[in-house]
Amino acid sequence: MFYRSLLFFTFCYCFSLPVKAHAFLSWFDSLSPKAERALKMLDGLDAKIEQALKDFDVPGLSIGIVVDGHVIATKGYGVRDIERKLPVTPETLFGIGSCTKAFSTFAMGMLIEEGLMAWDQPVCDILPEFRLSSQYATQNVTLRDLATHRSGMARHAYMWYNAKCSREELLRRLRHLDFACDIRERFIYGDLMYMVAGMAVARAAKKPWEEVISEKVLKPLEMKRTNFSVVDSKRDENHALPYVERGGSLRQMQFRDFSLIGGGGGMNSTAKDLTHWIKMLLAQGTYADKPLISPAALQEMFAGQVIVSGYAESKDLLLNAYGLGWGIHSYRGHYNVSHDGGVDGFTSVVGILPYDGIGIVVLANKNLSTLPRLIAFEAMDQILELHPRNWLKDGVEQLRAGKIAALETKESEALHRKKGTQPSHGLEEYIGDYDHPGYGRVEVALKNGRLTATYNDITSTLDHWHYDVFSIIEDSEELLVPREGTKFTFRNNLNGDVEELLIPFEPKTAEIAFKKVPDEQFSNLGYFRQFLGTYEIYNVSVEIAIRDRTLVSIIPGQPMYELVPLSENEFMVKSMANYNVRFVKGPTGQVEEVWLVLPYGAYSAKKVK
Repeated sequence: MFYRSLLFFTFCYCFSLPVKAHAFLSWFDSLSPKAERALKMLDGLDAKIEQALKDFDVPGLSIGIVVDGHVIATKGYGVRDIERKLPVTPETLFGIGSCTKAFSTFAMGMLIEEGLMAWDQPVCDILPEFRLSSQYATQNVTLRDLATHRSGMARHAYMWYNAKCSREELLRRLRHLDFACDIRERFIYGDLMYMVAGMAVARAAKKPWEEVISEKVLKPLEMKRTNFSVVDSKRDENHALPYVERGGSLRQMQFRDFSLIGGGGGMNSTAKDLTHWIKMLLAQGTYADKPLISPAALQEMFAGQVIVSGYAESKDLLLNAYGLGWGIHSYRGHYNVSHDGGVDGFTSVVGILPYDGIGIVVLANKNLSTLPRLIAFEAMDQILELHPRNWLKDGVEQLRAGKIAALETKESEALHRKKGTQPSHGLEEYIGDYDHPGYGRVEVALKNGRLTATYNDITSTLDHWHYDVFSIIEDSEELLVPREGTKFTFRNNLNGDVEELLIPFEPKTAEIAFKKVPDEQFSNLGYFRQFLGTYEIYNVSVEIAIRDRTLVSIIPGQPMYELVPLSENEFMVKSMANYNVRFVKGPTGQVEEVWLVLPYGAYSAKKVK
């Protein structure tokens, strides 16, 4: 889901057998020779996992492994609740984040085989209300583009993170979001387009996305504990609590509901349930002798559709591509199909080696932890009998190096701070609401001598950085990705009044510009009526009128211009930068003229009596 790039879609394998692995044999029918061999090769891994939980400060893990059609192990390690010391089990519920994406594409594949949609069908054929800021993209983005992250849309994760609105509202806002690149130009990972894919599934099937996944996938696979909301997980007695490491210690995080993003990352599941999913995938779409989807459809999902740019992290991890809801890699010569997931307090991995008949799931209750991935590699090396590489030792060293690098970055950033500067206004003048048509509203307030900014119900405390730039020093709750240090820039208009707030919510586009909302007293129809009338400038009549509860300017031969309130008696011309209109009142309080303030001068228009 919403997590750092190193966790996007790399394959993770993890195993959870005690040293005496054969104790599990009574749980299963007789194993195939290949599964029996895999079981033996994993002797000793159990101790590594227990030590790794301590080294990486992870409360708990749940894992499952399938070899040659046999579930050879499912087990929990550590605790799901630190305070109550409750153990993790194979049936403990975790958030699985972006591992949800593969369920969405699987449902799409099933509907395609039913003739209800097609991979290369334009999205707007199914969702006519679908609109993007590019008309070409709106008309040409296909379901395949959504599923392979090649629509060109930037991630815009903060736009929906913790938002309290409907999917339909998010869909409507997409038209106001900037692209990171042209359609199909390159891979840009994100969740919004998967939400759209889920909505397309719902529209084609004529029932909610959750019902489609439940009826077509979960019920046939007997995944009885998998759900679509943390509300349901919290009601369950066996659910893991989410944790994050801050200041060298673990803290419990707030459960974050990702159901809004639906098909992009809204599911919660268990290791045991997910072994059923893996068994079906390894069996080319068949479960309990019942086919759910054709082998050809699965091969389409497992085939690389778009190259993910970037140099390989390791010589052992070559080929970086993305299929339909799956990351595609070559791990030491083995074809690797997997996906990582990250939601607040949980990290997950689900993946298969289709040519080797191996599948593994690992679920952890720590925020953006690399441990599942590294344990996976350790397990995979043993299962495949490859020359060992100490992934866990390397991971501990990388953690230490990362902490040092973070401190150095913070110190380096301080060098760019202009010391001794002051804001251009008193802090009270920054107070107000700031709107963006896609992102919604930011509410700026003053509390205990500092500005605060509330967005999607998360309040950030700001400290003056330099000039009109303020920096987040604290958020009201723990977040998936900490925002400490994020810079908020306030910008003035030509009159010197605070007009705009710029926030770098999306790194692949320009800063998101939130316009300050005028006081309500300057935005009602009674206030607008005093400006109505005809004004004359150079023998040209300009009519000020009300249209659709908005003040507008009507000039012969030109489009109608909307006037947006800035302050008392002053408006800006919408969609025209630095074009303002200022009404001037006479001694009796009646409007007598209007000044047109343009970038190249100001001009007076007298009111026609």
